[in-house]
Amino acid sequence: MTTSTLPRLARLEWRLASRRAALVVAGLGIVMVALTHVVIPRLPSRAIELMRLGFWLDDLAGVLVLNDLMAVYFPAFFVGLAGSLGVVLLAREEHRLEILLAKPIRAGDFVAARSLPALAATLLVGLVTSLAAAFALVAHGDVGGSVTPAGTFGAGLFLTAVALLLVAAMQVVFVRLRDPFVGLLVACLVWLGTCVPSAVLLYRPDFYQANPGLADALTLASLLWHDTATVWLGPLALVLALPLAWLLVRAAGALLARADAV
Repeated sequence: MTTSTLPRLARLEWRLASRRAALVVAGLGIVMVALTHVVIPRLPSRAIELMRLGFWLDDLAGVLVLNDLMAVYFPAFFVGLAGSLGVVLLAREEHRLEILLAKPIRAGDFVAARSLPALAATLLVGLVTSLAAAFALVAHGDVGGSVTPAGTFGAGLFLTAVALLLVAAMQVVFVRLRDPFVGLLVACLVWLGTCVPSAVLLYRPDFYQANPGLADALTLASLLWHDTATVWLGPLALVLALPLAWLLVRAAGALLARADAV
C-alpha cells in the first residue's frame, strides 16, 4: 500500500541535496558575465561589428547583453540537468530504483520530491546570473542605450523560465530511459535545438528576412529587440513556468507509476 508523503519527502530531499553545486555554478555565471564585460569591449572592432550586425543589434550594449544571456541560459539549464539525471536514471542504472519504489510511497511523489532540488538549482542560478547581467550593464553604462538593465534582467528571467521548463520536461523523457548517457545526449540535443535558430540568424539571415515573425519567436536576440516588453514579459514567463514545471514533473511521476504497475 502506498501513501502520499510528498511534503515529508520534499523536506528530506531538500536537506540531503548538495547546495554546493548550485552556489558554485551561480558564482561561475557571475564570473562569465564579468569576463564578458572585460573581454568583449577589447576585441577588434571588426569582431564586435560582426556580432552586432549578425544578430541585428544596435550597439555594443546589445552585444554584451546577448553574451550575458548565454551566461544565464547555459549554466541554469545544465546545473538543473545534472541534478535531474539523478532523480530516476542514475538510480535505475545503479539498481536502486526498485528498492526506493518498494517503500510505501507513491512514484509520483518520489519523482516530484527528488526533482525539487534540481528545479531550485536552475531557478537560483538563473536569478543570480540575471541580476549580475543587469548590474554589469549599469556599471558599463557607456556602451549604448539600446538595452536597459531592467530589460536585461527580464530577458534573463525569460531564459530562466525556458531552462526550468526544459529541465522539468526532460524528466518526462528520463523516466522512460535506462541509460544516463542517452538521457544526457537527448537533453543536450534539445538544449542545442533551442539555440539553433539564433545560429541561423548569424549564418543565414536571409531565412529570417523573408519570415521576420520567426526571428521574433525563435531567436535569443529577439529578447533584446523588444527591450521594453521584456521588462514585464520575463517575470511573467517565470511566474507561469513554475506551475508548468511542477505539472511536468508530476506527469513524469505518473508515467513512472504506470510503468511500475505494468
